[in-house]
Amino acid sequence: MLAGIDLGTTFSAVAAIDGKAGLPKIIPNREGSNITPSVIQFTDEGPVFGSEAKDAFDAGETNCVSTFKRSMGEDKPYCSINGKDYTAEDLSALLLKRLKEDAEAAAGESIEEAVITVPAYFYSKEREATISAARRAGLKVRKIINEPTAAAIAYGLNHWRTNARILVYDLGGGTFDVTLVEMKNESELNTISTEGDHYLGGQDWDKRLGTFLVQRIREETGEDPGKNQNTLIQITRLAENCKKQLSQKQEAKVPVSLPNFGHYIIEVKREEFNSLTADLLDKTGVLCEAVLRQAGVRWTDITDILLVGGSTRMPQVPEYLFKLSGKKPISHVNPDEAVALGAAVQTTLKDPVYTTLDKPDLEKAKGRSGLNLSAPAGQEKKISNLMGIRVSDVTPHALGIIAVSEKGDAYINETIIPANYPIPVKSARAFRFYTGSSGDNELEVYVLQGDKRPLECKIPCKYVVSGIRRGKGGKTTLRIQYSYNGNGVINVQARQEDDAVDLPIRKEPVPDDMSKYGLPPEQKEFMAEKTSVFLALDVSGSMSGKPLISAKDAMCSFVEQMDMSVTRIGIIAVSDQSRVVLSLCSDARRCCKAIRDIECGETGFGNSADPFDDILKELGHEEGRRFAIVLADGVWSHQTRAVRAAKACHKAEIETAAIGFGDADKQFLRDISSSDANALKVSQSELSKTFGKIAQTMGSSNSGKFGKKTDEINAETWETPEL
Repeated sequence: MLAGIDLGTTFSAVAAIDGKAGLPKIIPNREGSNITPSVIQFTDEGPVFGSEAKDAFDAGETNCVSTFKRSMGEDKPYCSINGKDYTAEDLSALLLKRLKEDAEAAAGESIEEAVITVPAYFYSKEREATISAARRAGLKVRKIINEPTAAAIAYGLNHWRTNARILVYDLGGGTFDVTLVEMKNESELNTISTEGDHYLGGQDWDKRLGTFLVQRIREETGEDPGKNQNTLIQITRLAENCKKQLSQKQEAKVPVSLPNFGHYIIEVKREEFNSLTADLLDKTGVLCEAVLRQAGVRWTDITDILLVGGSTRMPQVPEYLFKLSGKKPISHVNPDEAVALGAAVQTTLKDPVYTTLDKPDLEKAKGRSGLNLSAPAGQEKKISNLMGIRVSDVTPHALGIIAVSEKGDAYINETIIPANYPIPVKSARAFRFYTGSSGDNELEVYVLQGDKRPLECKIPCKYVVSGIRRGKGGKTTLRIQYSYNGNGVINVQARQEDDAVDLPIRKEPVPDDMSKYGLPPEQKEFMAEKTSVFLALDVSGSMSGKPLISAKDAMCSFVEQMDMSVTRIGIIAVSDQSRVVLSLCSDARRCCKAIRDIECGETGFGNSADPFDDILKELGHEEGRRFAIVLADGVWSHQTRAVRAAKACHKAEIETAAIGFGDADKQFLRDISSSDANALKVSQSELSKTFGKIAQTMGSSNSGKFGKKTDEINAETWETPEL
């Protein structure tokens, strides 16, 4: 059997399609109730649920937990019971398992698959945690659906009106969502925009009233309830009951038992309660206005305001909305059951296919409305064929990536998928990336949910793309694809150049300290650092013939592997004299020509000189990274002087590598190198490979952590796996 489950903050419910009637029906729990309190009591015999757990919680038992839905997706423990830590996901898994067992007992058949509802404003991490909790409870998740969308489906079954524009106002016990939906022809329900706050709900009204009761007791009796934990627990329970009384009448009497005072009755008027909580209602009003603004509509364009969630039973809610909109809200659905009923209907529906959002359509998508404001709403009708219903939901959060501004002076949020775009959706962007040695390159991708500056957004995850091959000239293009699946869960993929295979990508925790992304970026974070290199070639007589040809081939290969947009290369010929045959140059062809034009013996046929004075003179005042690579054959005549000159280069922080072959002195190579690892004695056949490794090493340390955005290549989307 397929079920629809409303996993609520305060109460939960299960529904399924009635086989005979073909319509959704609530499945009662083992107590015969249509709703189950989202409370768990831990006892020596095991966890207790339902009204028994709720009664224990109201009585102040310390082994009870509730409202854990607000903390879904958090890695830290929500509570510790009898020395064992429980996360919100752990607790949700226990509750879902109980809901599943109760529904199976009542229906007489097993439930293996379910549609589960979440607040529309849940981020990807909370949605993933909900899916994980369901799997741990033995449920396969067919779909995650937003609560306001589910409620709108339930409402539409009996009140379908073509072209109706409905604002679903969902105020539950712990969360608030407001969603604008439109009913279209042929039973098509489209979500247009949504906002919410999953830390705002009826419990905040309870807390406000509880604080008021404590203050009233202090003023009228002189007693301080804050000094007695049992009294505070009692007041918390009484505040909820008082709120319910005030929903039915203008005045409520709250009996309190005070340790040092005795029995006392506090009188609370509805007017006082409304005044105490007016700012909480105003928060919901701000979010309502935001939804209308995003959709580009006014209150007069709205045909219906639908109340969902148990907290909408407070009279102040419809009164406030009427003042705000001039429209009387409707409550044609049971606010405790509508979400589960809508989820049950969703079990019969087909999921929409992925849409592709290209960059040219991004700005247009940000301002989309999708509403047909010119068409009047039709007459109400009932929906008898559930299979004919089509539902389109949206993501409430824009999806972006931390990037660097065009001027390079700030980190920005580069939007890839805008908020309130129909899901599932995928979109890709191309980035230019500086590469080092093959297969060793990595790119960090910080995912942003929201459309504000990076640190003002939710940063749910960090992905690291690895296995990036070295590109020609040290550069390559990466295509990064973002997608929201039908559950509103994020997926990130990456491909190199025009490859048809995804690069390896791993998910890592987001660092605790992200403050650097509120500061101007360091240049090295997003682009390669300027590099200056001098190549010194031994042209003594021993290099005549094949050795010189091999050396020149290796050096030209080195030049071709370097990224000349950030690299300048100079050439020195050395034997009895040292001569700069080419000053620092960023033209690879000129560098290679200068190398090819070098002749054996052009500065003498002996080994009297060394190149280090010229290297220090040419590189000593250059900015950025500075390198010298010296290739020698045989033994130099004045090694002590050469070592002393080389040390001066090292002191000036010029990194020096010495490559020798033939009769080259290995110890001498170490002495003139800036480190033993840079002293390399090789055969002629290994020269090109050795120069290539040096080029790769330079590129690896020179590669940026951020890709630079480019529109030079096609960044079409590709297939996205279901999570």
